[in-house]
Amino acid sequence: MIKLLLSTLILTSALFAATKATINKTMLEDTYTLYALDAQIHQKPHQASEFFAELYKQTSKKEYLYQSLRMLEQANDTKALGKSTHDALVQSPDDEILKRFEIIVLLKEGKFGEASQRAHLLCEKTKTASDYLLYAEARFKLADYVGGLAALKNAYALTYDETTAERIALIQYAQLGEKKEAIEFLKNHIGTHGNSKVLGKRLGSFYGDSGALDDAASIYEQTYELTQDPLIAQEAIKIYVYQQNFVKLNALLEKSGVNDAMLLELYIREKQFDKASELAKKLYKEEQNPVYLAQSSVFAYEASTNKSDPALLNEVVEGLKLANSEMDDPLYLNYLGYLMIDHDLNITEGMGYVERALKKQPDSPFYIDSLAWGYYKKGECAEALRLIRQVESMIGTDEDEVKEHLKAIEMCKTKEKK
Repeated sequence: MIKLLLSTLILTSALFAATKATINKTMLEDTYTLYALDAQIHQKPHQASEFFAELYKQTSKKEYLYQSLRMLEQANDTKALGKSTHDALVQSPDDEILKRFEIIVLLKEGKFGEASQRAHLLCEKTKTASDYLLYAEARFKLADYVGGLAALKNAYALTYDETTAERIALIQYAQLGEKKEAIEFLKNHIGTHGNSKVLGKRLGSFYGDSGALDDAASIYEQTYELTQDPLIAQEAIKIYVYQQNFVKLNALLEKSGVNDAMLLELYIREKQFDKASELAKKLYKEEQNPVYLAQSSVFAYEASTNKSDPALLNEVVEGLKLANSEMDDPLYLNYLGYLMIDHDLNITEGMGYVERALKKQPDSPFYIDSLAWGYYKKGECAEALRLIRQVESMIGTDEDEVKEHLKAIEMCKTKEKK
């Protein structure tokens, strides 16, 4: 019985010791892993490499070895990477991942021929996308764009990766002069595997460079709808501006909201005064630029079908007064003044705004016309006639409003004589 108990105690003690060793080993691995990750986070690749190397030494887990080498690659320490890779290959000469690191070192050292040979052998064995990409890199370094492109296409056929797709198209377009083929390749990739910011911009640039502006604008718009990237929308906008395609420009600006100032100009150009007023009001709220407040007021008046509506006139006059208190633009001073004169809101005050405009531009026939209309409204027909004759001598009577004013003032003067 005593012997049995003794044997049990010995066995239990051995198991406890083994368990304790396992726990200690696990704790050590966890601690070093945390140290390595912390070094990575703090951009200390050499330190991280050392911790991963120690982890490999303690555990013999290959992933730690690979991580150590990746850190040296990230540090761009080609010498240390080369030595560590060579030492590891001595121990594991058939390790494919180590062979990839060896090819990376050769490329970094400028040994492109040797890198190409080793990469080709590795491709023959593994037929993986990553190895084809390494082989392609080696061929490009040797200025073999045909061979490099073939390797890229082998990689692409395995993954349909968009980065590889873009590179294939770039080599075709820029290095081999196969512009139509490059465009068709990207177009097919997008049609089959989907668009992206990178590919949409690249295809758009190819179309634009080749003069296919409609196609370029179309793919930019499609890419914008996918990504909502305002910079991509701007590329389509540039094309529509160049083409003076105001219909599509208007639609894209409304949809994207990337350039409200340009959209406002379009609304004004197309005399869409109701939209112009609302957009100018929005811009004023965003930027507090008094010009936008003045524009919003002017276009609200121009858009109205009932220009004598008291509520409308009050809103427009108040808006223009506020805008003119923050700036000194003769255009809006005259507009406010003439509005007040023409609608008999306050003729004297209105004439004051016109006179302020004339101080800025004393030879403006349109501002002189407004002042003449003010004198007419006040019944001072002689001064009104003198001023309107001055306008007539400057621009004639082709303007309908000037013609109407001249006729009314001449009749006023005739009655005054009677």
